[in-house]
Amino acid sequence: MPNPRSRATASRKAKLANAVPENLTPSQTVGAEILSEYSDLAPSVKRILDSEEIDEDTKLVAINLFRDALGASGDPHRDPRKAIATATGS
Repeated sequence: MPNPRSRATASRKAKLANAVPENLTPSQTVGAEILSEYSDLAPSVKRILDSEEIDEDTKLVAINLFRDALGASGDPHRDPRKAIATATGS
């Protein structure tokens, strides 16, 4: 019997694929994915993506730490400043 949750996840991913422009950097793509589910997190996503002191690879690490923290209660990386600090090794 098919798992309805898997079907919902696949449907959400398909909708997202159609909504995310192709010309985004990898970190911007993750940011867009986050915002498609949690529009209220725009300031946090913006803080990571607009950080001028880190390069694209580090932004990708930070935004992934932030995204993973969204589903983990008490994860310090829910704070974008902590995610950036961890990504940069600070």
